[in-house]
Amino acid sequence: MVDDDFRSLPVMSLDSHAKLKISFDFIADEQPWIDYNIIHCDAQWNPDDLSELSYLQYSNLPHHVEDIESSFNTFLQYYHYQVELPNEDIMPTISGNYAVVFHFQDEPDSLLAIACFMITESMAFVSGEVSGNTDIDFRASHQQLSMQVSWSDVKLPHLQPAEDLKILVQQNGRRDNQRWIEHPSSMQSNKAVYEHDRQLIFEAGNHWRRFEFTDERYPGLGVDHIRYQAPFYHAFIHRDHTRHQGSYLYDQDQHGRYKIHALNVDDVDTEAEYFYAEFEFKAPAHLDTQGIYLVGSLTNQEIDETTRMEYDSEQEVYRKSLLLKEGAYNYQYLVPVKNGLTGAMTEGNHYETPNEYQIFVYYHPFGSRYDRLIGTAIIK
Repeated sequence: MVDDDFRSLPVMSLDSHAKLKISFDFIADEQPWIDYNIIHCDAQWNPDDLSELSYLQYSNLPHHVEDIESSFNTFLQYYHYQVELPNEDIMPTISGNYAVVFHFQDEPDSLLAIACFMITESMAFVSGEVSGNTDIDFRASHQQLSMQVSWSDVKLPHLQPAEDLKILVQQNGRRDNQRWIEHPSSMQSNKAVYEHDRQLIFEAGNHWRRFEFTDERYPGLGVDHIRYQAPFYHAFIHRDHTRHQGSYLYDQDQHGRYKIHALNVDDVDTEAEYFYAEFEFKAPAHLDTQGIYLVGSLTNQEIDETTRMEYDSEQEVYRKSLLLKEGAYNYQYLVPVKNGLTGAMTEGNHYETPNEYQIFVYYHPFGSRYDRLIGTAIIK
């Protein structure tokens, strides 16, 4: 989270004074000591060959997590860890993708969590628009993105877009259907134009479903009832149904994000309760052969057995139980297809749906040792 804005991209400018906060909880009766490493990655998030001294001004090893607090007055004991970047030990010096890898202090090969962030040089400027009038349908089930990337010839005099630029486009932060765009459709002086590209056509989707569990005494938005089974609360979400045959209804969501939030507490980091969110989804049995997955930031957009719904043949519903922290959550039910996931059979597609398209412009000129991130944008 950059500058305490949960809606922001995990991106900081190389010459800014912004602060990135990375925090997580560790559920345990005793506090473990945790260290972390900073790894520079290429545009596809693979570690590159750079040494720490090549991308960090300070590199006092090991890096300890020193901001640690114990949970207070909660049924479940946990410890809250927080790291702020840059700090007195770490100052990134180049742009690109960074992975923060956390491990037990006495077990450097252990892997507890990975947090990703980006540093941009802010040298390329992205503009664009989203339209329901696409190259494959008109005001129906898709949206098409058109965009322009411009730059200063003074700062980037030798930039050749077709050879040097790689542009990543994501819809609502989803990785399953992200697109890599490498060739502009046209050039205008120091501007590359990307339009009428099939790679820039996305299913329009539907509004994210929402629920809130912010007070263990009362069911919140989307919650049918609450039950306590030591040591956890269980919040039973209202049974969901498919929406693919319904008409478009406007709603206000957070494009798949969640926000940790609890009522009647002073510090949500250490006083918010953990609970199991119990999901039920009424959908045709035949979808179980493909799999129905619970998608959103609440599952870190992971598509695996931990997020796949389980079909109950007796009740004819799909079920999933997730351990979450009190807060407000967005989610959807999606089904795998050849090129990612689709909500066509579960959520529906409506061209009116407001989506966020995140754009990341990577620059790798001939002879460079790493992928520079020179521009980012969100287009709605």
